[in-house]
Amino acid sequence: MSKTLVTGGTGLVGAHLLYHLIIAGVKPIALKRPKSNLQNVINIFNFYSQNGEKLFNKITWINCDILDIIDLDEIVKNIQIIYHCAALVSFNNELKNKMLEVNTVGTSNIIDLSLKYNINQICYVSSIATLGKNEDLPADENTHWSWDNTSGYAISKYLAEMEVWRGFSEGLNGFIVNPSLIIGPGFWNSGIGTIIKKTFISGPFYVSGSCGVIDVNDLTKIMISLMDKKITNERFIINSEHISYKKLMSIISTELNLTKPSIQLPQIILKILICINIIWGKLTGKKIAISLDTIKYTKKPFLLDSSKIEKTISHSYIKTSESIKKYLELFKKNS
Repeated sequence: MSKTLVTGGTGLVGAHLLYHLIIAGVKPIALKRPKSNLQNVINIFNFYSQNGEKLFNKITWINCDILDIIDLDEIVKNIQIIYHCAALVSFNNELKNKMLEVNTVGTSNIIDLSLKYNINQICYVSSIATLGKNEDLPADENTHWSWDNTSGYAISKYLAEMEVWRGFSEGLNGFIVNPSLIIGPGFWNSGIGTIIKKTFISGPFYVSGSCGVIDVNDLTKIMISLMDKKITNERFIINSEHISYKKLMSIISTELNLTKPSIQLPQIILKILICINIIWGKLTGKKIAISLDTIKYTKKPFLLDSSKIEKTISHSYIKTSESIKKYLELFKKNS
């Protein structure tokens, strides 16, 4: 069996990918930083299986930073398949240089070593943040990137994608997935976890706009399916449905017995609150949960065309409402 490496194994996508790989009979190798806490990963395994810890123990963990090219070289030379999930995700543009380092340089290291050792295939987990926008049409895999996108995270992921495409042009086999907002349990300080926490303090208020969403289990199963089909030199938007922020918060509010959103927050008030949030973050050193860049997503829906993946593989998606209800069970236990 081909040796499989997962980077970012302690994150939401990586942890779920490890679980589904093990269920499929793969014994993966996963990278982690020396100080990484594996408890979240163990919790994920226990959430899905009564034999969670037994399954978890099938993972071979190796301490390695993807920026450490020497240590990384020793690992990749024995690998045939790579799922590159590692990334620094932040709304704070003050971390732009760090995101460029981790997301772009780190990916460049992975690609260089994959080419050096002629690995069989790579899957790179990107983001819909790297997609351009069509005026009134859904964005698809061919929608051109726009440098008007000022998000440090988006720029770092776009440049990382360019490194992957460079690898493809030099003979590397693999594919890129561009997931929308990922819904999943256990990681409550990012993604859907942030929205859940914001719902607690938002009361009856909500913001306009909508977003695409994908269950983390759908995403990781699709990644494995694409790898099994030996798809190469392709890019796929992974999105199950579009949902308004109001509806998303309504589902969360209902499950947590909170006040349902009924009053739309004006754009000017939203900008003021975000500015206060940014200032507070600078004064306290705490991570900010939202930035001015995110306002554009509340002005106009960011529609996605995910027909390409639907034509490539057959997959039945989990409904967003069912995903949220299920994962809030773990949120309640952890709160």
